[in-house]
Amino acid sequence: MGKDRLSLRHLLKRKYRVASLPLVQDQLAEWFDQGFGQQLYQRQQESCAQNLEHCFGYRLAQLTVSPRHSLLENLQLSHKFILSPAYDNASCQCDFESLPLPSDTIDVVLLHHVLDFSSHPHRALIEAARLVKAGGHIVIIGFNPLSVFGLYKWLGAVCSAKVIWRHNSLRKSRVVDWLQLLGFQVNHQCLADDKKTGIQYEQWRQKMSGQDFSRGAFYMIVAQKMVTPLRPIKERYWSPIKVGSLAGLKPMQTRDRRSKNKEEKA
Repeated sequence: MGKDRLSLRHLLKRKYRVASLPLVQDQLAEWFDQGFGQQLYQRQQESCAQNLEHCFGYRLAQLTVSPRHSLLENLQLSHKFILSPAYDNASCQCDFESLPLPSDTIDVVLLHHVLDFSSHPHRALIEAARLVKAGGHIVIIGFNPLSVFGLYKWLGAVCSAKVIWRHNSLRKSRVVDWLQLLGFQVNHQCLADDKKTGIQYEQWRQKMSGQDFSRGAFYMIVAQKMVTPLRPIKERYWSPIKVGSLAGLKPMQTRDRRSKNKEEKA
């Protein structure tokens, strides 16, 4: 009985374990190209266009699990590029836990499902936060584990061999806590189509079609990096005159004595 439990536990760990991203990126790209994945990708493009208008700067870096699915097209920043472990349409091929860029150089860093498919999501977030300039923004897009799509993951990972179901279930509130510990202030957080209620919600419950299945399937978090200097900046003031600069001047008392002597002689 004990061996059966161990074997069952080992089997479940293998089923739910997040696979190495360089080995499964091609499968993830195919999933975003068709069916439900394509609908989800289109909704993410619309969310970025609507919610990132206030993010200004010069450099924007997208860290993504699928390099050919860019979210940078409708954004206004000048210098935009993609970083990914795969070279397909990426500006640089690198590891998310060791990015080849200096600190405090990027105005906006966009993480497209990076935390979902990273073996160490907290390390990946720390490395991405290192690149953001003071006052810059970090944008995180991830699967919502409390949605219908997120809950189906636990069944899909067992019944299906698709890599999409083997991802980290990170709640939005947990990611927000990580950002706050890293010195970020969350300015915006939302779920996909979280404003659609009433009649549309009833239609979603009745139809449960592939398009409506994507409602709330992902969340977006926009946070700004707030940096406080370790030492307070002192106000500039005029430096006092040094005593050594007055060494060559004669005191006023000697002049007064000479003027008195001249008057007495006169």
